[in-house]
Parts: sequence; structure tokens; C-alpha cells
Amino acid sequence: MAMQDQTDTSTLFVESPINAQLILNIRWLAILGQFSALIYTYYGLKIAIPIVPCLFVIGLSVVANIWQTRRNSRAPRKGDQNFLALVFDVLQLSALLFLTGGLLNPFASMLLAPVVVSAAVLRRRETFALIMLVAANVSGLAIHHYPLPWNDGALIVPELYLVGLWISLLLAALFIGGYAWRVASGARRIAEALSEAKLVLAKEQQATALGTLATAAAHQLGSPLNTITVVSHELARDINPDDPIYEDVMLLREQAERCRVILAELDSMKSLGGLDLEPPQPLTTLIETLLDERVASGMIEFTTELVADSTVAVPMAKRRPELIQALDNILSNAEDYAASQVLITVRGEENMVEITVTDDGEGFASSVLARIGQPWNSVRSGQAGHRGLGIFIAQTLIGAIGGSILFKNSAAAGGFVQIRIPRTALLG
Repeated sequence: MAMQDQTDTSTLFVESPINAQLILNIRWLAILGQFSALIYTYYGLKIAIPIVPCLFVIGLSVVANIWQTRRNSRAPRKGDQNFLALVFDVLQLSALLFLTGGLLNPFASMLLAPVVVSAAVLRRRETFALIMLVAANVSGLAIHHYPLPWNDGALIVPELYLVGLWISLLLAALFIGGYAWRVASGARRIAEALSEAKLVLAKEQQATALGTLATAAAHQLGSPLNTITVVSHELARDINPDDPIYEDVMLLREQAERCRVILAELDSMKSLGGLDLEPPQPLTTLIETLLDERVASGMIEFTTELVADSTVAVPMAKRRPELIQALDNILSNAEDYAASQVLITVRGEENMVEITVTDDGEGFASSVLARIGQPWNSVRSGQAGHRGLGIFIAQTLIGAIGGSILFKNSAAAGGFVQIRIPRTALLG
């Protein structure tokens, strides 16, 4: 047996819903617009702006865009690249405004565009940092800038009007950035909840499909199993106990009876209403009963232990179909891989129950651990009817009742399986 550490998906960062390439395309349009506005202002309107420094600033933006395009081809959809790109946009546009009249330039409101984009696609702290950068640049432009030539002289406006422009841009950056982030954050939460709901639905569909397949298998296997049982009984009656194949015939009878018990349980589980009437029993007793009925063949020694804690109640459980089948798969797998013994430990917590299954075998192969929990995953796949579905089915069934399974190899090289299930799930 083997185990694999599972990833806590709650710590994963949700990627930006907008590809970095889209932002790059918008920046190319902005560069084209800036260049066209400068050329028209200088040559069309005959306004003497410092054209060479302005073209140099636009050239830096072209270089930065080309560099980021090449970097995105190697690491696409990365949030830090989007943030750095927006920071550069703010600085580049501030430099252009500094050369062309500061806040008196009609295009000063374009400083709000990076804030809106950041609020829509980036995290809160990055959006806040960008708002602070815009506020600092607006404050600097209100004090220092090259004046716009106006009627052969500088455009002079009242200081009160300039202060009003400064305050309006600051408030617009704060309000628009905060409002856009709140709206986008709500949309992201809805998208995450929808993704989680789809994942839960997919798992439920897997569990339902497994139940349907189990019922179909029970129906289809009934007739051939009855035939095998009858033939094995007749062989056991006709063969002398001293015959070399007598033990094989008895083993065949034993396995046929085991299959009959399993199919009878699957058939009785079609009606889940019976579970509510069934009294719960100690989980250790349920496991020992399962070992006697389905798993233990006498070749491997199974030991069941209860780690008692006086502060919590003894774990109780009903014969839930999902639990029984999952434990059956895991314990059967332990029996197949163990050298001589398997240890089953049950530990009760306040709200959870932990079941660990440890064997003294060689553990899972690294190739199996790399794909643990996936179907058709076994070093014995295709051999003697093995399909590599046991762990996949067990993980799906345990997940369907709200539990989790951890697979890995123990320090002693044997397999180690840890099952954690809510107490409420054990009682149906």
C-alpha cells in the first residue's frame, strides 16, 4: 500500500480571469493613441510641446511592451506581470503629463484607467498600492510640470481651480478603484463558489455512477456466481480430501461464498431507508465484522486497535454502503501487499474520526504514488483481473460522505492509509 500527501486547495491562488495578453493589446492601442495625439498636437495644432522627450517616453513604453510580450510567452497568466505593467503605465503616463501641462492636460483623467484595470483583475493590496502611486503622481504633477504654451504664453489658471483638479483626481482614484474592486471581488467569489459547486456535483455524479455500476454488477453476476457455487459444492463432495486439488476446490468455495455475501449486501443497499432503522455500532466492531465477512483469509494477520480518549465518545458507525465498500477496497489492498500483518487503528476526536491502515509490505511503487487516486492506476493493472480502480473507488466514496484519504509509504517502507471522516457522516 502507499500514500500521497494531499494539497490543501483552499490555499491556492485563483488566477486572474483576464489574460495578460489582453492587457498588452490594450497597451498597444494606448501607445498608438498617445503617438497620434502628440503628432497632431505638435504638427496639426502647432503647439510647441517638447516632442523629442515625449517620443522618448513613448519609445520606452514600446520597449517595455515588447519585453513583456516575450516574457508572457514563457510564463503566461501571471499576476505579478500585470501589476508591474500597470505600475509602468502609471509612471509612463505621468511622465507624458509632466511634459505636457500636468493636471491641466485634458488627458490627465487617463491616470484612472490603470486603477480600474487593477481593481478588476488584481488583488486588494496591489490595487491599493496602485492607487497610492496614482495619488503621489497626481500630487507631484499639481506642483511640478512643464506649462502648456497658450497664445504665445503659459496657460495661467487660478490656484483654487488647480487644487480642485487635484482633489477630484484623488477622490476619483480612491472611489473608482474601491468600487470597482468591490464589484469585481464579488464576481470572483461567485465564480469560485460556482467552481466549487461544479466540483462537488462532479464528485456526486461519480458516486452515483459507482452505485449504479455496483447494482448492475450485482444483477449481472448473480447467475454465473450461482453456477460457480453449485459446481464448487459438487466438486467438494466428489473429491477425496487427500486429493491434491481438494484445498483449491475448498478455496474456490470460500471465495464464491464471499462473493455471494458481497452481492447480497449490494442488493440490500438499494433501499437506503433501512440505514435509518439500523442501530449504530462501535466502529472497531464494524471493521472486525467486515474483515470476517469480506477480507481476512487467514494468510495475513489483521489487528484492530482503538486509541481511547476519556474526553471523547467511542466512534460509532452504521453500515453505510460508501463506508463499507471503501474500507473493503482499502483493507483488501492491504492484504494483497502486506508481508504478514496489517494494523488498523481507530482514533476518535471531538468532531472527526481517524482510521489508519498500516501494512508491513513494500509499499506502493513511486509510479502509483504519482497518480494516486486516479483510475486505472496499479502496477498489477491487467494482471489476474486487476484494473487499478480500488483506490480510486475508495477515495470517491469517502469523499462522497465528506471524508478524505491520505496515501503514503510509512517510515518502515510499508503502506500507510489515513482516513478522516466526520462523526456525523458515520451515522448516516
